[in-house]
Order: sequence, then structure tokens, then C-alpha cells
Amino acid sequence: MAKDICAATGERIPKLRRARGWRQIDLAELSGVHEIHISDPERGTRKPELRTLSKIASALGTAEGIVTLRTVERIVGG
Repeated sequence: MAKDICAATGERIPKLRRARGWRQIDLAELSGVHEIHISDPERGTRKPELRTLSKIASALGTAEGIVTLRTVERIVGG
């Protein structure tokens, strides 16, 4: 299940990013993380650390809990 949560979170980030018309590099600059920390989770090759997820969520204007909670809800059908 943890892998499903990471994968789904990786799917949610680009949806939020694209809704704002941002490229990965834009989100990286706005969140203060290296672009690899945006691209790897989006591709599902690496799970983001909580600190990184928090920075990404802040740049997206949402709480990291919303990014992950909605992901969990979708997986478990909540």
C-alpha cells in the first residue's frame, strides 16, 4: 500500500502543477528544490521525503496533507 500511495502522490503532483500551467522547472524553482525532486516522484522512480513534499505542496498552494490524503482516499476508496 505504501508503494501505491507514493505512486498516486506522484500522479497528483503533476496534475496540480499542470493546472497552474507550470513546468517541472517552474515548480522546482518556486518550491526551492532541485528539479530531480519533482521529476522522479512524478515518474514514480523515487518517493519524496516529507520535507520535500511539504515544500512542493507549499509552492502549489496546498497542504501536503491534502496531496497525500486525497491520494490515500482514492486508493482505499474513502
